[in-house]
Amino acid sequence: MSTTQRNDERVIAVDPYLGEILRLQTLVVLEANHEYFEDIATLGAPAQRALVSIYRDAIAVLDALGWAPDPGSGTVDVPLTAGHVEQLRRRRYDLARTNLDRLDTRDGLAVTDAVADLDRKLIADRAAAQGLDALIAAYLQGP
Repeated sequence: MSTTQRNDERVIAVDPYLGEILRLQTLVVLEANHEYFEDIATLGAPAQRALVSIYRDAIAVLDALGWAPDPGSGTVDVPLTAGHVEQLRRRRYDLARTNLDRLDTRDGLAVTDAVADLDRKLIADRAAAQGLDALIAAYLQGP
């Protein structure tokens, strides 16, 4: 969490596939910042504003996408802010680091069920990382 900075909003058209990636990763952003929120009364005003901004941006994304997956939904216009895109960049980095750690773990596994389970997680996180790359690129391209 950092102090409040410029938080330009851009509306991005998101298809259902990227929408599901964005929804799940946005929920992780909220979860990752929950401990700060629990201590909000002890934070100074700038830190409180920064935290509220993280939550406000994430909730706006979830409100636009819908809080639960809707298989019948089409493309949705989603407001992404610079602050939320920064949170998504952190998620992208975390996914990459997690997959590197999983690959190290995979090398030592002999049980095929464990390898198959790890491979499913690797594939899912790789797809999420690629989706985040596409969303971040769309935000940076602008209108």
